Amino acid sequence: MAVTTDDVKKLAELSRLALSEGEIEKLRTEIDSIVSYIDAVQKIPLPEGVAPSPHLDITNVMRDDVVAHEGQAHSDALTAQFPDRDGDYLRVKKILG
Repeated sequence: MAVTTDDVKKLAELSRLALSEGEIEKLRTEIDSIVSYIDAVQKIPLPEGVAPSPHLDITNVMRDDVVAHEGQAHSDALTAQFPDRDGDYLRVKKILG
C-alpha cells in the first residue's frame, strides 16, 4: 500500500500541523518507506517453535478509581504555606506583558 499525499494531509490535519507542499512530499516518501519496511519485516518467516511476539497479547491492568484521601486534606496544609495567597490560590508576580 503506497502512502498518498492525501494520507499525509489527513495525518497533518489530525496532528494539527501546518505543512508546506515540500514538507508533505518529504513526509509522504518517508512514511511510505517506513510502511514498506514494516511490510518487509512482517513477511519474514519465524523459525520453527518460535511464537509470534507474546508481548502483543498484554492487556491493560486497570485499578479501581477510588478516593485515596479526604478532599482538602492535603490542599489546606499546602495552601497554608503560600507566602502570598488569595483564597486557595498562590499569588505570584506578573511575568508576561
